[in-house]
Amino acid sequence: MPSVSVGKQDSTHTKPYLPDHPGIAPYPVVSGGAFTGKPVSASPDPLVSYVWTRESEELQVYHLKPVKVSTETAPSFANAESALTDDCFIKVNGEGSIRFDFGVESAAWIEFDSPDLSGEVQMSVSEYNQPAVVNSGPQSPHKTGVPVKHGNTYRLELNAELYEGVRFGWIHVTRFDKPWHIKNIRLVCQTKPVNYAGHFESSDTLLNRIWYTGAYAVKLNLLKDHMGAILVDRGDRHSWTGDAHISQGVSMVAFGNYDMVKHNLQRTSVDNNSIESYSLLWIHSLLDYYYYSGDEAFLRSHLATLKRKIDHAAQVTVDEINLGFYGWDERLGAGFETPNNPENRHAYRLLYVQTCVALSKALATLGEKGLSADYRQLADAKLQEIRKDPSWFGAIGLHAAAEAVNGGYLTEDESKALVNKHFLDTANIISFSPFNQYFIIRALANSGLHQEALVAINRTWGGQLRLGATTFWECFRPEWANVIQPNDPVPNGQHGYTSLCHPWSSGATRWLSEEILGIKPVSPGFKRFQVIPHLSNTLGAVRGDVPTPLGTIQFDIDVNQGVAHLQSPSGSLATVGIPKMGKQIRRISVNKQDVYPNRDGQDPSYANPTEDDGFVYLPDLPPGTYRIAMEYGGRGTKHPSPDLKKRIDNAVRLVSVDSTTTTDWMAHYGQDGYLLFDHPDTAVNVGTLPGYIEKIAWKSEGTGAPRLGNWQMKDGRSLAILATQNPMACYQTYYIDIMAQPEKAYQVTLRTAELGTNGKFVIDLFDQRTKNLIHPTVLVKTSGKARYYTFAAKGPVRIRLSHLEGEDAGISGIFFQ
Repeated sequence: MPSVSVGKQDSTHTKPYLPDHPGIAPYPVVSGGAFTGKPVSASPDPLVSYVWTRESEELQVYHLKPVKVSTETAPSFANAESALTDDCFIKVNGEGSIRFDFGVESAAWIEFDSPDLSGEVQMSVSEYNQPAVVNSGPQSPHKTGVPVKHGNTYRLELNAELYEGVRFGWIHVTRFDKPWHIKNIRLVCQTKPVNYAGHFESSDTLLNRIWYTGAYAVKLNLLKDHMGAILVDRGDRHSWTGDAHISQGVSMVAFGNYDMVKHNLQRTSVDNNSIESYSLLWIHSLLDYYYYSGDEAFLRSHLATLKRKIDHAAQVTVDEINLGFYGWDERLGAGFETPNNPENRHAYRLLYVQTCVALSKALATLGEKGLSADYRQLADAKLQEIRKDPSWFGAIGLHAAAEAVNGGYLTEDESKALVNKHFLDTANIISFSPFNQYFIIRALANSGLHQEALVAINRTWGGQLRLGATTFWECFRPEWANVIQPNDPVPNGQHGYTSLCHPWSSGATRWLSEEILGIKPVSPGFKRFQVIPHLSNTLGAVRGDVPTPLGTIQFDIDVNQGVAHLQSPSGSLATVGIPKMGKQIRRISVNKQDVYPNRDGQDPSYANPTEDDGFVYLPDLPPGTYRIAMEYGGRGTKHPSPDLKKRIDNAVRLVSVDSTTTTDWMAHYGQDGYLLFDHPDTAVNVGTLPGYIEKIAWKSEGTGAPRLGNWQMKDGRSLAILATQNPMACYQTYYIDIMAQPEKAYQVTLRTAELGTNGKFVIDLFDQRTKNLIHPTVLVKTSGKARYYTFAAKGPVRIRLSHLEGEDAGISGIFFQ
C-alpha cells in the first residue's frame, strides 16, 4: 500500500506556538514573559528562551505542531503534509492510521479539530515510534482510546491529569463513512513557569546537549506543588524521595528554584517510599539545599528529623532490615528482585557512614559542635566495625565502592585499591540505571578521574541521545545501540515498562556544572565558592552560569586562548583554579596584574596563589569582575578521546543461531546434558545435567519470578516453558543461573519460546559471581517457532531474558555440549 513520510529530518528543535486562548485546556496559555532569552541549539526545550518576569506555582500550556507526519495508508489521508503548517487541513478518504512526530518529548495530551468527522476514530500517544502499552495497573495501560469530543475538538483523555509522556501521536480511522477533515492537529503541553537561571556551554557539543536535556527532563516533571518522577502514567506516578535527590540538585543548578526544592523536601521528609537508602538520600538532599541556599533555619528545623532518620539507619546496618531497593542494576539485585544482597548491604553501610560524615561537617557550620561531634563519632564507630576486616574493600562491588569514595573517609591505600579494581573498566563501570550512574561519576571525579567520567557520560547519556532521546531514560545499556534503532521501543525490565522521561536520570547536568564548569559552594549559600574547571586536550573551553541566593556566578575559560572571566556576586569570596593541563604555567595575570609566579604590587585580593599537580589556585577573590590571562609552556599531557568502540571483554561468545532444528535436538545439542521445564522442581533435578553443572536455578516466587507454563505450538507439539509475566509490573524480565564449575569451558544452547510472530525480547549474559555484563545484548525477533542460541561460556553464568514488545519472552530448554 502506498505510504508517505514528510517532515524535517532533524526534528529535535521544535518551535512552540502560543494560542490566543487555552481552549479546553485546564491551564492558561503561557504568559507573563517573552522569548527574550538566548536561543540554545543544544536544548530540546521549546521554551528554553522564554523568560517569565515572575515565576509561578500555576501550570501553563503551549502547543506544538508536528515536525513530521507519516502513514502507510497514504490514499486515506490527502494533504497530510499540511499538518506541518499553520493551515492543517487533511482530507480523510478511508480507514487507516496517520502518525505525527512532535519532535520532542513533552508532558502533554493530543487533540485535533474537525468540523465534519464521520465514522469512528481512535487516538494513540507514545514516547517512542509505536503506540505505547505499559504495565497493568494505571487507568489506561494501552495509550490508545476513543477521543472525547468537546465541540469540534477531539481530545485523547487517558487519565484524570490528562498529561502523558508524548513525542508521537496517532489518529486511527477505524470506520469510514464519508470523507471528512482533520484540522489543527496539536500537542497541548503543560509547563511550570520557571526560567533557566543556569547555563552550560563547552567546546564539546554533546556535553552541551546532555546538560540541557537533563535540565529539560527535570523541568517537565515540575508540577504545581511537587516534583514528579515520571511522565508516562504507568501506575507509579507519584513523588519518589530518592529520585528527587537528583531532580532537586539539577533543579537548583539549572533553575535556581530554591523555594520549590524546599517545599518538596518538606513534603517528603516523612516518606521514604519503603526504601531505606531513600531516607539517607533525603538527608543529602537537605544538605544540598542548605549549601546551595544557605537556609540555616530550615536545616535547624529538621534536626529532630535527622536524628530520627540516622537512628533508624543505624539499626538497619545492624539488624539487616529489608532495604526494599537500591537500584535496577544486576549488581544491585535488579531492583525489587533481590534488594538485600551483599553488595546492597555493603553500599548501605558505606552510605550511612558517608551521611554521618556529611552531617558532621554541615552541623559544624551551624556552630553545633556537640551534634557535629556526635555524628562524626557514629561514622568513626561504623568505620571501625567495617575495618575489622583489613581487606574489607576487596569484598565490595562498583556501587558500594562509589559510596565509599564519595564519603571522603578512605585511606590512600583503600582509595587506590577501589580505583584499580572498579573504576578503570570502561565497560562495567556503566550502571544499568543512570540514577546510580550519577553516584559513580561523582566517585570518579572524587578520585581525580574526570576523563574516565566523561567516557562514562558519553556512553550513558550520549548513548541515549544517539538513539533519539530528548529526555533521559529510566534505564539504559549502551549495548542497546546494537539491537534497536533511534526512537524504537526499548527493552523493559525489573522496572516494568521503561520510562523515557525519568528526571532521576538527569544527574549528569549537575555534575557538568560542578565538575567541568567547576562551580560549587564551599560554605552555605555560596558565601565562599570554588571554580575549578576540569578540561583536557579534547575539551578546551567551557562557560556557564550558576544561580545563587547572592546572585548569578558567571565564568568562562578557554585554555587554548589562555583567557578566563569570572563575575562573582556581592557577599561572596571565590577561589579559582587555573588548570595546568599537564603543562608549565609561565604566567597568570588578573585584570592585567601579574599574580603568578611573581606578583605585581600588594593587592591582598590577589595574594598568595597556591598550587598542586593539577591547578594554580587564586584564593579569596572578592565580589567583582575578573579577566584572567594564562600563558602555558610545553606540550602538555594528552588525554585519549573517549573509547566508544570498547565494549565488554566477552567471556561469552555467541556461536550460532539455529532455526532449522525441530524435534531431533539431541543430535545437535545436549550431548553432555540438558534441562527441560517439565515440572516445578526441575531446578534442583540434576539427573540430566552434566557433571560440570552443579545446578540451574531461577527465582521461584516474588518479584521477578517467571511463570512456568505450556506452549502449544502450531505443529501440535506442547513445550513446557519459562516465560515473563507481562504486563505485570516488574515481571517483564527474569534470570536463570547456570552454576558451572568456576573455570570450566563449555557450550550452552538456549531453546527460545517465541510465542508470537511480531514480538521482540532481549537476552543479556552476566558473570554469575560478579554480575558484570559479559556479552552484548542479543535481540530475538519472535518467529512463532523455537530457535537455538548457542554460546561458548566459561564458569557460572547468569542469563536474563527481558521483554521488549509483543508476547512474553521465554525459553523451553537449556542444553550443554
